Amino acid sequence: MTRVPWRLSLLVTAGFLAAMLVPVAAVAQAPVVKTVPWVASNPLIPHDTWSGKQITLKGTANVQGANIQYTWDFGDGSPVATGIVTNQYVIQATHTYTGAAGTVFTARLTVQNTTTGLSGSQVYFVGIRDRTLDVEVNVAIDQGLWYLHTTQTRTVDAGYWSSGNAGSSYGAISALNLNAFEVNGHLEVGSPDNPYTETVARSMRWLFTRLAAVGIPNSQTNGLGSFNPDSNGNGVGIYPVGGYAYYQGGSFVDAIIASGTPDAVAPTGGGSVVGRKYRDIVQDMVDMYAYGQYDSSGGGGWRYNTNEFPDNSACQWGAIALIPAEREWGIVVPQIVKDWNRVWLTYSQNASTGVFGYTNTAPIWGPYATTPSGMVQAVMDGIGRGDQVSGKYMWDLAETYMRNNFGNCCGATVSVKDYYYGLFSFVKALLLHEPPITMLQSQTGPPPIDWYNAEVSKGDSTDGVARTLVNDQNVAGYWYGHNYYGDQYPMETGIAIIILNRTIFTAGAPVAVIEATPNPAVAGQAIQLNGGGSFHQDASKTIDSWDWDLNNDGTYETPGVTASVSFGAVGNYVVGLRVSDNSVPERFATTTATVRVTTPPVAPTANAGGPYSFCPGRTWFLDGRGSVNPDEGQSEPGKPPDAIIEYAWDLDGNAAFDNAFGATPDVTAFFGARGAGSYLIALRVTDNTAASFPSSGMGNLSDTDTAIVYVRGATDPACACVTNLAARPKLNKADLTWTWRAGAHHYNVYRGTISGGPYIKIGAVYAPGLPNTGVYMDAGPLTLNMTYYWIVREAAANNDESCQSNQAAATMRAR
Repeated sequence: MTRVPWRLSLLVTAGFLAAMLVPVAAVAQAPVVKTVPWVASNPLIPHDTWSGKQITLKGTANVQGANIQYTWDFGDGSPVATGIVTNQYVIQATHTYTGAAGTVFTARLTVQNTTTGLSGSQVYFVGIRDRTLDVEVNVAIDQGLWYLHTTQTRTVDAGYWSSGNAGSSYGAISALNLNAFEVNGHLEVGSPDNPYTETVARSMRWLFTRLAAVGIPNSQTNGLGSFNPDSNGNGVGIYPVGGYAYYQGGSFVDAIIASGTPDAVAPTGGGSVVGRKYRDIVQDMVDMYAYGQYDSSGGGGWRYNTNEFPDNSACQWGAIALIPAEREWGIVVPQIVKDWNRVWLTYSQNASTGVFGYTNTAPIWGPYATTPSGMVQAVMDGIGRGDQVSGKYMWDLAETYMRNNFGNCCGATVSVKDYYYGLFSFVKALLLHEPPITMLQSQTGPPPIDWYNAEVSKGDSTDGVARTLVNDQNVAGYWYGHNYYGDQYPMETGIAIIILNRTIFTAGAPVAVIEATPNPAVAGQAIQLNGGGSFHQDASKTIDSWDWDLNNDGTYETPGVTASVSFGAVGNYVVGLRVSDNSVPERFATTTATVRVTTPPVAPTANAGGPYSFCPGRTWFLDGRGSVNPDEGQSEPGKPPDAIIEYAWDLDGNAAFDNAFGATPDVTAFFGARGAGSYLIALRVTDNTAASFPSSGMGNLSDTDTAIVYVRGATDPACACVTNLAARPKLNKADLTWTWRAGAHHYNVYRGTISGGPYIKIGAVYAPGLPNTGVYMDAGPLTLNMTYYWIVREAAANNDESCQSNQAAATMRAR
C-alpha cells in the first residue's frame, strides 16, 4: 500500500473540501436550448413551408455572451448557420427548403459555451407541403408570433409590448399580442420546453399590474329600470389603467379568458387583483362595464368615461368583453345591460342603409368600424339573421351592407379589409353569431361569398380575409399601416394573427387534417380518407367527432374518423372534413383536400402508420403496409408490372432513409438504444415506374410520409395496458378475452403467425361483451395445427393506439 505524504494529503483534503464548498451556480452546466414548436400541444408536428419559400427557424437559450456560440444545422445538407448569441431570446436563422410535398427535415439548434466546451441542442421540424391558402396562413401565423416574441420588452419577471412600428402607451396592445399567442395554444401553463410559454407567462404577469379597482354601487337605473351592476356583491369594479378604460377592457378580458384557466390565481397586481382567481377578476371587469354603461336617453353603450354618451367605436370593445365572459366562463351579465344596448343599436343604425353610425346614424370617418361594431353588439344582445328589432331586421341590414361593399379596396374609409380595427369586430361578429357565419350574404346585391377563404385566383369576385391578411404581411412577420389612425397601427399584428386562427378568445382551436390514400389515384379506385390526424391546439381538449363532405356540396353527410370515396373520371376532386371538439358549446374546424385522379404512371402514396407506442418487454415493429401503389400491376405491354419495390425508413431525422428497410421492420434495437422519448420518423416508398413505363421517360416514383414514435419507460402509465389477453382455440377460429380498462374507447385486435410479430389488424371492439371484459371471436378461417399469436391495442376515438397487450397464442386443433 502506498502512503500519501502528510503535506500532500492535506492539500488533497483541502482541495476536496474547497470543491465541495463551490456554490451550485458556479458549477459548469450545459446551455439549455429550446426551439419553437408549430403546435404547442404536439411539438413533433412540423412547421409548414412550401418548396422555395424562405422561412425563419426559431430558438432560444438560457445564456448569451461573447463565449456563447450557436449553430443551426438545417438538416438538408446545406451549410450550417453559426454566430454569437447576443440575445438569448432570439436565436434565429433564415433558410429556404426545396423538395417534394411531404418531405420533412429535422433541423437542429446547438448552443455551445466555448469557455467550458459544454453544449445543448434541440431539434426543429420543417415539412414541405403543397402551397395552399391554409399553408400560407400557417406560415403567416408562425412568422407573426415569432415577430411578437422578438419584440417583447422583458423586465425582471414580466414582459409587455409598447411599440410595434409606432409607439403607444395603451396596455391593450400587450393584451392583444398576448391573446394572439393564447388562441394558437401557447399558454402560461404550457410546456417549459416551449419558448413561448415564458413569453406568455411574462405578459400575463404584466397584464395584471395594469388593472386597477374602483368602488361601484349596488343599484343603478337606466331607461328600462333599475338593476344591480355589482353581480358578485363585492362593491368593486376593475378596469385597465392608462386611459380609455372602456376601449382597452375588451382586449384585457379576452386575453385573461383565452388563458383557459378560470381558477388560476393572479400572481401580480394591486390589492383587488393579486391573489384572486382569474374568473373573479373578470367578473369585476364585467361589473365595471355594467356600471359604466350610459344610462340616459338614447340607449346603452360605452365611450371614454363612465356613463358617457356612447360611440360605436368604444361600444365594440364592451361587446367583445361581455360575450366571452358570459359564454366561456359563465360570468354574470345583467340582461338589462344587453336590453338597454338594443335601444342604442336601434338609435344608431340607419334604417335604410343598415350602417351603424358613430354617435348617431352617421359614421363620420367611415362605416367600416362602426357597422361591424353594431354587428358584434347585436351578437351580444342575441340578435342575428332573421331577428326583427323595432320593426327592422337589424342584423340582415348590416350584413347586406357589408356584403355589398366587401369587395371594396383602397383604404380604411372605403374598405373593411383595409381597416383592421373594424375588421376585428367584423370577424368576431361572424364567428360569434349563433351559428357562426361562413358565407357572407346580401338581401339585395351580390351572391354569398366565403368571407374567410375566398380567392380571386380561384374564381371568386374578391379576396377574402385570409388571402388579404397573408398578402398584407411584411416579410419581417408584422402587419402595419391598415387603419384610419396611426396610433392603431401597433394593434395590427396581434389582430391579424387572431383573425387568421379564427378562435378569438379560446385557448387554442381544433384543427382538421385530411390524409387521402392513395393520392394521386386512378379512375374508379377506392380512396381511403382519414381524419385521425386532426388535433387540438389546446392540450386539455380533444377532437370527438368527424364528418365528411365527399361531393364538395358544403354538406357534411358522412360521419366517422375515416371514409371511402372513388371518382370515375380523370380530374381534381375536392373533399371536405369538419371536426368538432369536446368544448361546451363544441367548436368546429373544417378543411379540404384535393384528390387528383390521373392515368398511369402514378406515384405511390406512402403511409408510415402510427403513432407508435413502444413499451418495454415487447418487440417493436413499424408498419408501412398501408402504403398504396395506385397503378399496381399495370405496365406497358411486355414490361414488368408496377409495384412498390422499396420501403426505406429515416429514423434519425437526417433525411437519408437508411435506418431500416421493408414494410414491417423490427426497430426494437434502434429505439431501445435511443431511450425513452418522442421521435418523428419518415417512410419513403418507391415504385418501378422506370421499368414498367419506360416510354414515360420517368424514373422510379417515390412518396414520403411521417409518423410519431413514443418510446415509453417501464413506469409510464401508458404501458399499464392489458396483461391478461387469453386465446381459446376452436375449429378454424379462436375466442379472445381480456379485462377492459375503465375509460378505454376501443381496442384494435391483431393477429400474427410469428411470435413477437409483426401482426396484422383483423378487427376492433368498441364495447365490452361482459362487465369489464373485452371479447372478440377471430373467425379466421384459421389453419389446422398452425399456431397463431394475438395482441390487442387500446385506441382513442381517432384510432391512435396507446399501448400493446401481452401476446396470447393458440394452436388450432380438430375438435
